[in-house]
Amino acid sequence: MVKRDKRRADHGDSVVRGRLLAAATELFTIKGYAATSVREIVEAAGVSKPVLYYWFGNKEGIYLELMTEPFGRFTALLEECLGTAGSPCGRLVDLLDRTLMLVRENLGGTRLMYSIYYGPPQGAPFVDFEGYHRHFQDAIRELVFGGIEAGELRSEKVDDMMWILLGVFNVALEEQLCGRPDRPPGIDREGLRRMLTLVLNGFAARTADEVER
Repeated sequence: MVKRDKRRADHGDSVVRGRLLAAATELFTIKGYAATSVREIVEAAGVSKPVLYYWFGNKEGIYLELMTEPFGRFTALLEECLGTAGSPCGRLVDLLDRTLMLVRENLGGTRLMYSIYYGPPQGAPFVDFEGYHRHFQDAIRELVFGGIEAGELRSEKVDDMMWILLGVFNVALEEQLCGRPDRPPGIDREGLRRMLTLVLNGFAARTADEVER
């Protein structure tokens, strides 16, 4: 009986915490970090200020939680795709596909990141967005180089291939961010995989007969 009550309490705590994160995400995105107050966040979440202070300490704490959780998942995804055995091209498609899924699962947070990075200064705590983007680029480079070494891709400038692949991914990403409830994104998961396959087929290593022709 005690365990059942504890599970209900844990579930309730999780729901309250989720409401706070959702409210902060929406308010930070619409109003900006500096213009959003703790009072507005807790009112939107339907809780009191002490509840926010208990979970996150302050406004800075809830913002950093919004940033660190998805970036932690992203970092783990990079490490997994780079550390997995198998075809480099297959792992590359898997990395970009799963990264898009991570974005789709956290659209509100991704829009917030974009508004903070590309918008005017808002006094938000520093998050190294560029560092994460460089890690993404490095992972794509490593897999492209692996594809060349494995004979799957022809030997071309790795950076050129990386930027082309990243460009395809970014188009799909922007489709997710610009989507509306009444209009699904023009590029879905399968669409991204098809486009990546087309690009990688264009990069594919050529046989001796193909080179002669």
